[in-house]
Amino acid sequence: MEAINKDISINLKMIRKNKRLTLEDLSKISGVSKSMLGEIERGSTNPTILVLWKIAEGLKMPLTKLIQEKKQDHLIVRSKQKKIINNDPEFSIYSIFPYYDLHNLEIHKIEITPFSKFSNPGHMKGVDEYILLIKGEIKLMLGDSEINLYQGDSIRFKGESSHEFINKGETTAYLINVMVYG
Repeated sequence: MEAINKDISINLKMIRKNKRLTLEDLSKISGVSKSMLGEIERGSTNPTILVLWKIAEGLKMPLTKLIQEKKQDHLIVRSKQKKIINNDPEFSIYSIFPYYDLHNLEIHKIEITPFSKFSNPGHMKGVDEYILLIKGEIKLMLGDSEINLYQGDSIRFKGESSHEFINKGETTAYLINVMVYG
């Protein structure tokens, strides 16, 4: 986890300074305390996925822009090199391909343990989210709608809507998540 915290620390500080924001400015637009932002920039804390999403939303940018490494002409992501971007016993989110400006998208792998859930209050306006359920069975709560997805099923929806993935099965559910930024 230390490598990802270092990337987050460097990227957040650079992005904040490029936007000419103080820690106080960033705190106001993200809803994350100034002290927490300072700790993240110093690399002295392990921020939760929800904190990182709040910061990304406040900066009006994709989440993985905070965790990306230096860009290269090509990118190979070995199975053992995937970056985990949360620390929760119910679900894991791995960055497969971080945000890429040219295509305005990022790709994640999400693992949800049996009888667990992953909730998101919604992303910034203009985000389309694509889900491919690789293994398992989940119930997707999309706003007021309940949608059952089974192995091999896919769905696209407006990511700005609140959504919750609930693993209904006795085995871990595996999803591929593609986020496209408008």
